[in-house]
Amino acid sequence: MAAESRLTAQRQHADSGAGAGDYFELFELPARFDIDIALLRRRFLELSRQCHPDAVAMEDAAAQAAALATSARVNEAYETLCDPVRRAEYVLRRAGGKSAAEDKRVPPELLNQTLMLREEIEEAKSAGDQAALTAIRKSVLQQKGDIEGRITELARRLAGQADDSVRDELRLQLNAMKYVGNLLAQL
Repeated sequence: MAAESRLTAQRQHADSGAGAGDYFELFELPARFDIDIALLRRRFLELSRQCHPDAVAMEDAAAQAAALATSARVNEAYETLCDPVRRAEYVLRRAGGKSAAEDKRVPPELLNQTLMLREEIEEAKSAGDQAALTAIRKSVLQQKGDIEGRITELARRLAGQADDSVRDELRLQLNAMKYVGNLLAQL
């Protein structure tokens, strides 16, 4: 029954063109970084079954379009809340933090490290040095784990202490994660 009311609310948002609502509300989860992923999955499957476009295949085009929009929104919400980094981005936006487009800063030491690592990657690739590439990959994965840990800690702190310093540091770490992701893509 609760899933049906969430679904009805989502369809009304899609029909009205209004904002599609809060991801945490959609799945009836507490609005915080730490969530029950198994519960999220159960509620996602429940909503997905109810709003799947095939469920309204025999209805008019407007109902089909609304179901498609609702299904897309449910999928986007689930993918966002399932991934810890995307969830931290979402929590930051809800707490009034800046987006990556609004604040492109990264920790000062990261730019220098990234440039050096890119040079090392290119040199190792040119030399066909798989051992060096493996070592670089291991180092970058460690750095990624460290940043993920800082992101988690900062996103948790937002729930009780949403001050500018926490939001700013979280934005820096989320931006840093993109740099690390790009490095890993080069490996």
